[in-house]
Amino acid sequence: MGLSKIKIFILVLVLSVSFASTVYSDTTDGWKGYGLYNINDSKITILNEDVGVEIVKDRLNYNGEFLIRNYSNAVVKATLGMPVQGIDKIILQEKNTAIKWKKRSFVSMQNEFGMETRIPKEEFWYVFNLTLNPGETKILTVSLEAAQQLEEKYSYTFTYYNDRKLGFSNQVEKTSLYITLSNFKPYNILSVQGFDPGLMGVKGDILVKTVEENTDTIAIKYMDVTQALLSKLQSSAMYKPREIALTFLGKNYIKTSSLCDEYLKNPIDSGISTEEIMFIKGESLRRLQNYEKYLSIVETMDYSKLFPLELKNKILLDRMTIYIEQQSNDKLIDLYSELEKDTTESTQVLKAWIKNSSIYGASQLNKDILIKQVEEDKKQEQEGLKLMQLYEKAMDFKYTPIILFTAGLLFGLTIRMFGFKRKRKKSNYIYRM
Repeated sequence: MGLSKIKIFILVLVLSVSFASTVYSDTTDGWKGYGLYNINDSKITILNEDVGVEIVKDRLNYNGEFLIRNYSNAVVKATLGMPVQGIDKIILQEKNTAIKWKKRSFVSMQNEFGMETRIPKEEFWYVFNLTLNPGETKILTVSLEAAQQLEEKYSYTFTYYNDRKLGFSNQVEKTSLYITLSNFKPYNILSVQGFDPGLMGVKGDILVKTVEENTDTIAIKYMDVTQALLSKLQSSAMYKPREIALTFLGKNYIKTSSLCDEYLKNPIDSGISTEEIMFIKGESLRRLQNYEKYLSIVETMDYSKLFPLELKNKILLDRMTIYIEQQSNDKLIDLYSELEKDTTESTQVLKAWIKNSSIYGASQLNKDILIKQVEEDKKQEQEGLKLMQLYEKAMDFKYTPIILFTAGLLFGLTIRMFGFKRKRKKSNYIYRM
């Protein structure tokens, strides 16, 4: 191979590695929830922002519609953009016509526009131009797919509006944000900011509307708590915990339960608590609808030894579901009391969601009725017990058989005499013409 060919090969290789590194860096940085920026400080106004976000574990799909107006008496060429961080794919359209964009560095834009503090100092941006005539209004749509940044302990955080009160050029008069959490489970929400967690729907949908001066950061921190424990088991240096996790993920719950029993007889990984293995066993039984054995495990479990600790909320909600189905009102009331005592942030979120739930909240709102019903049931039970005790005492009395025989004899004679008198008093009816 000639020297020139070797140089070309090395150059291509370096460029390929650089490009791959750049793309990889953009994705792994994670999406930061930035809005649409007026980079060149053009005389336009963003009247309305209507955004829908679907969150799927470590990914999100974003669809935004922006109503933009030129209030000036001159033609305006607006340079707009969004930071690249975390975004894999972006599509910009105006009247169903694609808008071409360029990937530009912060340095190059600073040199051209002298932006100073109008936009965040993110390294790369998607930049495009939009021309508006005097008094013209346009609707811009932005669709993108982005990666969520993995945080410590297997959690993710979605944020939006967190850049609106920092003096940047992304102000909007009115906004609406509709969030959907795919495969929503309320116990997977660790914390929220900027809205009442009770507003989350049954399917994990949240709608937040705001105006410019009242726009605050919206944030949701979430984690698949069951998957977090399974990931911990899979990272074990020992084979048996990994086998338990893989068998559970393969939905072979009977075998998983058996493997858990084997491990509990001989626990070999000091980094895994017996409670964590018991949780996997119990969860396997719950999915097999063996609720009695499931409850016998989780009702006496030490939740403080679980990882993650938020597994407790999953257990409490699953127990609540079973108690409601079984109409175990006394256990349901005890469970509500247990929830009331817990002040951790994730449990506060769960309680707010339960209170506004059409299923669980209905039971909680009728808690007084449940308590009264349980008290009445206990009262009837006690009265029945007293009658049984009196009966047993009476039967244990040595003269009881004689008394019962005499009482029966007298009762029989009384009925017979009453019947004889009625026969004697009976009138004869004579038919006359």
